[in-house]
Amino acid sequence: MSAYPHLLPQVAERMEDSESERIEFARSDRWIAYPVAKSVIDELDQIIAYPTTQRPPCRLIVGRGDNGKTAILRQFRQRHPITIREDGSPNSSVVAIGMPATPDLSQIWSEILQSCAITHRRGDAAHAKYPQVVGALRYINARVLLIDEFNNIVNARKGASDVLAGLRKLSNDLNLSIVAAGTEAAINALSFDAQMRSRFKPLALTRWSLDLAYLSFLKTYERLLPLPAASNLSGKELAQVIFNAGGVAIGGSVSLIKEAAVTAIRSGQERITPATILDTQERLRQNYEGVVAST
Repeated sequence: MSAYPHLLPQVAERMEDSESERIEFARSDRWIAYPVAKSVIDELDQIIAYPTTQRPPCRLIVGRGDNGKTAILRQFRQRHPITIREDGSPNSSVVAIGMPATPDLSQIWSEILQSCAITHRRGDAAHAKYPQVVGALRYINARVLLIDEFNNIVNARKGASDVLAGLRKLSNDLNLSIVAAGTEAAINALSFDAQMRSRFKPLALTRWSLDLAYLSFLKTYERLLPLPAASNLSGKELAQVIFNAGGVAIGGSVSLIKEAAVTAIRSGQERITPATILDTQERLRQNYEGVVAST
């Protein structure tokens, strides 16, 4: 029987690591398939096998900041890695980019070419890069283009309609599905092109509440923390403290738990308590205010 029954076997093995190694492990990202995220991933998986149509299916993952959108895109990308065909050429059904802060088509085409490891001149006009983009995506047999921070399209202002029209043309020319993620502003961005808006089915990442799904998430997350003593994160008292401090976006709770685990390791307490959470919350607040005050 394991000396650490509250941990997954592969995490229990890390208990022999040094303090610095355990801290690094505690701060590393984890993927936990909570119900909403799993349903989104399952729907995206279906797009990969979708038959060729005149209007490729597109999805827009919408949620407030720090609520898991990027993690879902990353997980979906990892589920469909690059493979090598018999002739030695690459096959990459999913290509991922981030929407530039103030986008135009030239920048977007460069992001795609860079993701495909294609050498090009970033200063070239969009129309000069487009044939390269089409050729690269066709060569690797891309089926889905992932675009994070899709809400940045609104920053293009009058150029937003050109950006959307360019993406629509790319989707049409290659029968390419687009999976975008962003805040509520992403929905507003689609209003610049009625045809694009009609193609996208929104998938909402709702606010978290202190319910069974949240408690299950905490219980699973605890099994991934390199702490020798059980903390019982999903217990009534501690779960309430974590939720109150972390907020309704899951990223807040995750960041708090990670740093609380670091505090527990460094202090020698080796478990997370309500006091650990509150102390960590205050330290993070002071750090944030200190940075703001100095800039």
